Amino acid sequence: MRIGVIGSGRLGGTLGQAWGAMDHEVLFASRDPTQGSVVDLAVATRGARTATLEEAHAASDVLLLAVPGNVAEMLVRTLDGWTGKVLIDPTNHLAPDGSSNAEAIQRAAPGARVVKAFNVMGVEALERAATGNATGTMPIAGNDDEAIAIVSRLVNDVGLTPLHVGGLAMATSLEQLSSVWIAWSRTLGRRFLWDVVR
Repeated sequence: MRIGVIGSGRLGGTLGQAWGAMDHEVLFASRDPTQGSVVDLAVATRGARTATLEEAHAASDVLLLAVPGNVAEMLVRTLDGWTGKVLIDPTNHLAPDGSSNAEAIQRAAPGARVVKAFNVMGVEALERAATGNATGTMPIAGNDDEAIAIVSRLVNDVGLTPLHVGGLAMATSLEQLSSVWIAWSRTLGRRFLWDVVR
């Protein structure tokens, strides 16, 4: 699978490297793909390369929007041709009316198949799972069954168990859950993972 990772911070780097280790083709996207941090990520990730935002958007089957929540919607609006693309939203930025960032991103990217995932725990916990040192549950939300299946595979590939909790309207609860994780991490540490047993 070809995955475009938009954002070269710790989240994009952690997930991109984990997916590269599972033989996915990873494109680390940046406005300046010659930037040192982006190049370093690509070099450190098996089978990865750098790309502009437009190149990664055009070439990828799946895109991870690993950018700050308050710029995600605006960034998505700068790219055209979202129809059929799987767009993973790991951001947290609830609107004043209580609606989720994922729903705003869906409106900004008509035709995209948005899936909320990787937002309910910090990168330290994701790193722990990706290195095989712990397991946990990653709740995901989205409306498209095929997109959910694709993202579920990518969740498995970083050592977590996917849990589809419903359509994209459930993204609000997942963004709220991230606030609980942040609050609890002050006493439990930033490496703890959720584990749902049914």
